[in-house]
Amino acid sequence: MQRPLLVFLFFFTFCFSVRSQTLYSIKGVVLDAENKEQLIGATVSIEAINRNTQAGLDGSYSLANLKSGTYKLRCRFLGNQTKDTTIVLNGHIRLNFLLKNTAAVLNNVEIAGKTNRETDASVRKHEQNADNVVNLISARAIQLSPDITVANVIQRVSGVSLERSGNGEGRYAIIRGMDKRYNYTLINGIKVPSPDNKNRYVPLDIFPSDLVERIEISKTLTPDMEGDAIGGVVNMVMKNAPEHQYLNASISTGANQHVFNHGFNAFPVNAINRKSPYEINGPSYLAKPEDFTRDNLNYTGKSFRPNLLANLSIGNRFLGQKLGVMLGGSYQNTYRSYTNIFVPGDQYLDQANAPGVLLIKHASSRDYSTQVTRIGLNAKVDYRFNDKNKISAYAFHAILDDAQARLTRDSIQTPPREGYGTAQVSYFGRSKYQHQSITNTTIDGQHTLIPGLKFNWIGAYSIAKSNIPDLAEYGYDTGFYADGTNPNPYQHPNKAVDYHRIWENNSDKDLSGYANLAYTNKLMNIPFTLTGGAMYRNKKRNNLYQDYLLKTVPNNDGTFQEWTNIYDFKWSVSNPDGSPENANTYRATEDVTAGFGMLKFKLNKFETLLGLRVENTKQHYDNDLPVTQAGKTGDKSYSDLLPSINIKYILNQKTNLRLSYFASINRPSFYELVPAPRKGDEYNETGNPELKHATADNFDIRYELFPKSNEQILIGAFYKKIHNPIEFGFINDKFDTYAPQNFGDATNFGFELVYEKYIRNFGFRANYTYTNSAITTTKFQTINKQIVAPLQKRPLQGQSKNIANAALLYKSVKQGIDVQLAWQYTGERIAVVSPYYELDQWQKGASTFDFSAEKRFKNHLAVFVKVQNLLNTPDEMYIKQPPTGNAAPVSYQTVGSNQTLASKSSYGQNYQLGLRYTL
Repeated sequence: MQRPLLVFLFFFTFCFSVRSQTLYSIKGVVLDAENKEQLIGATVSIEAINRNTQAGLDGSYSLANLKSGTYKLRCRFLGNQTKDTTIVLNGHIRLNFLLKNTAAVLNNVEIAGKTNRETDASVRKHEQNADNVVNLISARAIQLSPDITVANVIQRVSGVSLERSGNGEGRYAIIRGMDKRYNYTLINGIKVPSPDNKNRYVPLDIFPSDLVERIEISKTLTPDMEGDAIGGVVNMVMKNAPEHQYLNASISTGANQHVFNHGFNAFPVNAINRKSPYEINGPSYLAKPEDFTRDNLNYTGKSFRPNLLANLSIGNRFLGQKLGVMLGGSYQNTYRSYTNIFVPGDQYLDQANAPGVLLIKHASSRDYSTQVTRIGLNAKVDYRFNDKNKISAYAFHAILDDAQARLTRDSIQTPPREGYGTAQVSYFGRSKYQHQSITNTTIDGQHTLIPGLKFNWIGAYSIAKSNIPDLAEYGYDTGFYADGTNPNPYQHPNKAVDYHRIWENNSDKDLSGYANLAYTNKLMNIPFTLTGGAMYRNKKRNNLYQDYLLKTVPNNDGTFQEWTNIYDFKWSVSNPDGSPENANTYRATEDVTAGFGMLKFKLNKFETLLGLRVENTKQHYDNDLPVTQAGKTGDKSYSDLLPSINIKYILNQKTNLRLSYFASINRPSFYELVPAPRKGDEYNETGNPELKHATADNFDIRYELFPKSNEQILIGAFYKKIHNPIEFGFINDKFDTYAPQNFGDATNFGFELVYEKYIRNFGFRANYTYTNSAITTTKFQTINKQIVAPLQKRPLQGQSKNIANAALLYKSVKQGIDVQLAWQYTGERIAVVSPYYELDQWQKGASTFDFSAEKRFKNHLAVFVKVQNLLNTPDEMYIKQPPTGNAAPVSYQTVGSNQTLASKSSYGQNYQLGLRYTL
């Protein structure tokens, strides 16, 4: 009897002891009281026992292993009011904190503590409230990404892929499979001109990403947006004047792995003649050999070249918060080297009793070295007179200097080649320096005339320039081969060949004015805003082109000149007057006048924005062709009515359903209209004065869910019917002239998925886009040596069926650590449209991995690291036909393959290590 009693007493005592030591937890989320955004990094503390924690990426916090008792909790977040609360803890508790924004008062005008415009939560809210279909990237996401240019940043957006420059950097945006010609670029909502010598599209690698507050990718248009975008619009919103002191500065260094492994070929850029003999001495001057320097073709091998990058942005408000100032500057000096295999299918070969094939005549191995200097400067000043009147001025200047050396070893693949090691070999050197710049200045005013009636105006001046001075080359032939004079292969002496020196520069100036009047009221308790506006732009483009042919001088005995080095080479100037009468030197103007009206209203859960835009375009060109030659001058004029409607059905506070339609256009470039013939690489080229501008009907549907302030789920689909798309093809029965043409209609459709989720310190971000486009154009082909004109159906140039992005994120506010591993995939696509049937060049689908990490310290300092192209993914292009050559084996080709390698570039990894100070 005593034994069971003792066991019972022992068990009861044990349970009571365990019960008395039970530990509890306090969990919850920290939100902004006004907009319910998660306050990531907010501190929740119990000061009496020295316990604290930070809110994670999803705004949640947790304090665990607490004994029962009474506790005083304090919640703090910079820019919000601190909140204290006392609880009695005798079980697990869920406690949420709602923190109010701090406020400032200016002359009886309350300026509420605004949401930080640089956060992910801010851009998610912007996406949710936008009138149109748009995707945004925040400054904070840009800062933590592995990318240093705007071009590379936007490849992380759903439906966006990139056309890359020769050095592997992203340059042009392809949006929803629509080539770069179908998109346009804005700075703070103002269209900027292009430094390209013939086209309209803007190279996005000229913009350093660290000056940007956010990037907006608009995929549908509203009536107040310019109508020449069938793919989409890239808008860079630069940093604005803050409500309090702002400072962000960084400096970093790094290197390219390929430079480590293979070195760098440098040439003296300062030796380049910046102006041609024609520009220096006038059109009557006859150039002499001594007018052309040799120093810019003298290469020096360097073993290592470190990169240097720096950024500074500083801003504040003065005069009682009336005057706001933001200044920023960015400097990037980077070195890269890379190798390229280039196998052009440069001759079409007729076949007996079979279709013709593309003959591989050459195979080249190229070594590139490129130094890119990128400078960005911006200044924003605004003045608030009162709550009804504000004026601001903005200036931005970007510079991109690209110095590139290319050394080529070209091996002939056709006879007298007899196999590996027996071929004619040519060596070439090329020095190219390009200076590009874009300057944008605007002044605008925002005024409330009477309650409900607002007027805003903008005046803008922009200029883009490009200068390629003295594009220089040299070359000589050699090799080990039999040429018919000797039965055995022998080493051929180095034979100097003719080459060119080319100067080209252009400018593109825009002078624009905008004026909008908006009236807001209610009608039958339905809120509405009625807006009308007008725009005018005058564009002036000038292009200068000079090409000098330097010919070898035979030896005194009539033999050919042997190559030794660039300083011993002797030449004569074949065309001493340069290029006095050519269509590449031209002047063009364009006047665009536009007006729009739109109505926005909300009926129950429906928000609707509808309206009509009218645009009139007048184009004129004049070039340096003789007055008697066709294509000397030309004019073109057309008008467009562009209706649009954007409907947003607000299912609840976190969910939208969107339906959209808009009409849009694509204008020909200036040069595409000039009917003057010009020599191309393989065939003659010409413009087309009968070329029509393309028009399109665009339809969109998208489901949007924003579970938390920095999370999203987007599911959308789109369809585009493009009328008179502009593509290139042959224009006569001889198939010897290539020109831009309109090829009926094309279609483009697809769907997009976006998913972003955060759990405590971990996050996952992913998107996928499927795109399918089709266009039918004429191609060249021979069958049994007879020319035919088959039609070929293919995707639009640059369109990938599959594009995907994913990123794994880790963030510890307490430890000040951010880590990101990013993956990007671009499926195969047509990179070069061939004039020959089924011989387009396809870019191989490729995956790239990039890494970035940042560690912050309490003294406002942070250390960061970025690594691009972790796996050294090559860029490869193929022709979907087996390799053809009447000599075997063919270099760089796989025996028995049904594909022909056209190009392969390997760039190496890029490393960056830096220090950042943020206030």
